[in-house]
Amino acid sequence: MSSLTKLEALKCVSNTFLSWTPPISIKESFFPASLKRLTLAGWFGFPWEDISTLGKLPNLEELKLKDRAAIGDVWRLRDDDIFESLKLLLFRKVLLANWVASSDNFPSLKRLVLKKCDKLKKIPIDFGEICTLETIELHNCSTSAEDSARKIE
Repeated sequence: MSSLTKLEALKCVSNTFLSWTPPISIKESFFPASLKRLTLAGWFGFPWEDISTLGKLPNLEELKLKDRAAIGDVWRLRDDDIFESLKLLLFRKVLLANWVASSDNFPSLKRLVLKKCDKLKKIPIDFGEICTLETIELHNCSTSAEDSARKIE
């Protein structure tokens, strides 16, 4: 996949039920550096640590994770997990409860969209410090996530 040097958009959809091992590894250099838009939808079940490695894609502007593409209760980003160019981050039906991140992890984020994330307790409060952030959209999420969005606002 990394040899597709002109690829800018990719949508991967899995229609199978979650297995204990993701069907592919998305760690280091699986996707081409040219990728700008990536959607992972379906029962891939990637651990959040693997999702963090997508920050190494220098041109990634849109990341959409849908329908249990990522699993785990906690996504804890390290200081060096930086999604430098990411402008849109969308979660739909991901099984995330605790999201530990800072504004430094998403310095260019303009739009955060959360759909049916009923386990998510809160949006990282530090997202209020992202000067490029224009909108946070929540659709059918937990009350506590909605409350944290209001605090950020």
